[in-house]
Amino acid sequence: MGIFSSPKPDSSRSDSLQPDPGESRKKAGFPSKTAFAILACVAMLTFWRVRIDDHKGFDPSVVGEAFRLRWPMRPPPILQNAVADKSNKQEVSPVFIADPNSLDPFFAQLWKLEQKREAGVVTILHYGDSPTTADLITGDVRAQLQSRFGDAGRGYTLIAKPWAWYGHRGVEISDRGWKMRTGVGLMREGVYGLGGAAFEGEPGATSSFRLTESEQSAVIVEYLEKPGGGSFVVEADGKKVMEQTTNADAQRAASIRVELPRKAKVVSIHPQAGTVTLFGADFRSGAIGMLYDSLGLNGATTTVLARVLQPDLWKQEIEHANPALIIINYGSNESSFGSFVHKQYAAELRLAIQRARAAAPLAAILIMSPMDRGERSGLNEIQTMQTIPEFIAIQRQIAVETHCAFFDTYDAMGGNGTLARWFTANPRLVTADLLHPTAQGATLVANLFVEQLELGYNRWKMQRGIATSNAPSAVASQFSEH
Repeated sequence: MGIFSSPKPDSSRSDSLQPDPGESRKKAGFPSKTAFAILACVAMLTFWRVRIDDHKGFDPSVVGEAFRLRWPMRPPPILQNAVADKSNKQEVSPVFIADPNSLDPFFAQLWKLEQKREAGVVTILHYGDSPTTADLITGDVRAQLQSRFGDAGRGYTLIAKPWAWYGHRGVEISDRGWKMRTGVGLMREGVYGLGGAAFEGEPGATSSFRLTESEQSAVIVEYLEKPGGGSFVVEADGKKVMEQTTNADAQRAASIRVELPRKAKVVSIHPQAGTVTLFGADFRSGAIGMLYDSLGLNGATTTVLARVLQPDLWKQEIEHANPALIIINYGSNESSFGSFVHKQYAAELRLAIQRARAAAPLAAILIMSPMDRGERSGLNEIQTMQTIPEFIAIQRQIAVETHCAFFDTYDAMGGNGTLARWFTANPRLVTADLLHPTAQGATLVANLFVEQLELGYNRWKMQRGIATSNAPSAVASQFSEH
């Protein structure tokens, strides 16, 4: 009610504070009503201390407390290009916010794929932390979107495995001999590829990619050109397909597309001479369809995008990838540090968005919140980590302020206490660390995300007279099968 929450005073006391129309017209020199209001506040505060707050005796500080009124915060300024019309709602659903027109370019590209009006690849870059490191969640999203809009390929994988559990669905990776570095845990810029990792090797280092799900017609190798750079070789099923030098007059991100023989099963990449720095292998299967690149790093935070990826190199890599949508999906690791969440995270997320917009001015940006994260309380109780809802509230607010779309994974899962239910479910939906989903849990999260993305896409189509609200679209029926 203004100063604090407490039991309501009796009606006789509250009546004395009711405005008197006659008194409001008086022009007395002393503001008697103000004095009575202050005395009433002091009396209530004193009553609270003595009878409820378990403080014995009168404390003069309550007089000062009566003057420390908590005025409401000023409303945020109207943002440029914001839509004032209340009929144009920002929320597609309680867990999905699509700021007016923020996803329009992305949805327009989806519509072209759906209509097969022209050949083209629509690329989504999904930056995230450990769940995406093993292509959990992202692998299921990729499968659903590609089943509807066309399969343009397995997409981007790191050249080697920085961690034993790194993986990419449909591609089995084995490697040896590389010096690896990632942008995790750093607060300074460095030379990394699109996925935030770099691999330096000499002859003897090698990586092999076994294609397990579908035939891939080409691989695009991302590497670093630099003065004195060596060369590398690409092989398909043991036969040399291409050799490429990385020597150049200046340092820059580069890539080369290598056509693969039909039905190639194993693609190998290894240094041939000198020292090379390689970043990733991007597998393609056609000239039309959806690419969904899972760019997860174990232990990653928003800092990877905000401070680690060198802007000029990242822009070169982004221009080549040409994404229609960039998903920023961090928070599992930041949530362990309450002080960072409260004091620094908002600025870090704004900086990440700013850098992403500078690198890809035509791409839409979607902030995807972390999942629920549990912590143990007592012997058997599991509760939601306190910082998770606070963290997500910051993300939601900044998404609105910066005209980004926002998906609330936490609330879509069920909100507070979800991890406790998921841990005791059969089959179990989250691992014993109360952070990472199992394969079944990851599929559920993916389904929730695709469902909400479909709601936004359908709304976009209805606004343009493409779909009606009376019948589900073909896209929705396709998604519902998964």
